[in-house]
Amino acid sequence: MSSSLNNEVLPDLSLHPAQPQSKAPTESYDLECPNPAARAALDAWLTGSRLAWPGRFRLTVTVTDQLPADADLREVLWQPTVAIQTGPPTGTVRLRWEQYPAVAVIHPTLPRAELWLSPAAVEHLEAGHRSFLLIVMVFVLRRLGWYHVHGAALVDPLGRGWLLAGDSGSGKSTTTALLASNGWSVSTDDIGFLVNRGSSAAILGFHSPIALRPGGQRMLGAAGGVRLTGRDKSGFLPEELGGRWVPEVVPQVIAFPRLGERTGVGPMGPAEVLV
Repeated sequence: MSSSLNNEVLPDLSLHPAQPQSKAPTESYDLECPNPAARAALDAWLTGSRLAWPGRFRLTVTVTDQLPADADLREVLWQPTVAIQTGPPTGTVRLRWEQYPAVAVIHPTLPRAELWLSPAAVEHLEAGHRSFLLIVMVFVLRRLGWYHVHGAALVDPLGRGWLLAGDSGSGKSTTTALLASNGWSVSTDDIGFLVNRGSSAAILGFHSPIALRPGGQRMLGAAGGVRLTGRDKSGFLPEELGGRWVPEVVPQVIAFPRLGERTGVGPMGPAEVLV
């Protein structure tokens, strides 16, 4: 599919330190969207992330019943709700949201994306926060030197940073909610961004509710929460569970949760961690 995102100057793609958290997030992005409802929802979501963006990026959004024709012949990487196409010959990244009709095309090198949203996608945009929009941002921010981490980032009562890295369904969010209810601080239960801190690496969390399935909610005895549309989950802010949100975690302990018949904690060697 042809796109106006091609043929632009290459940026510096080195790993940049995150900007100070005092910087207003809205100063670092351009959102072009003539549709008032879509623009307001996207602005609120981007600002609500509480991230200090590493540089300026641009999102161009069109609300239309006629999405771009699917003429992309590249191999499809299927995710639960999104189809992803990337690589030669264009170098762009193309995302198609399966749940509600929407398409995004990310520039090969610059932090720019074009999005086409159907009216149904605008109506259910909350359902696409993690399953579509956040994936768009993962690719956009990669072009500014941020690398995404699929894991939970927390700080224990002794001040140590923890990273829980695991597949979807491995218990990251339930564990995060349980630890928050025991006074731990939480940066993210699912998606963070790896940034340079000199001799260390830090995880910046995308501020959003901890997503619990009904079983996890019952186990914790967590009442209320915000119903997460289309995900069969409820969202709880760390403060609602007894913890607090922190923007950044420098991991000192990395754990790899997985489901099994028995729960335990054991050490891993450096080679195992790398694998």
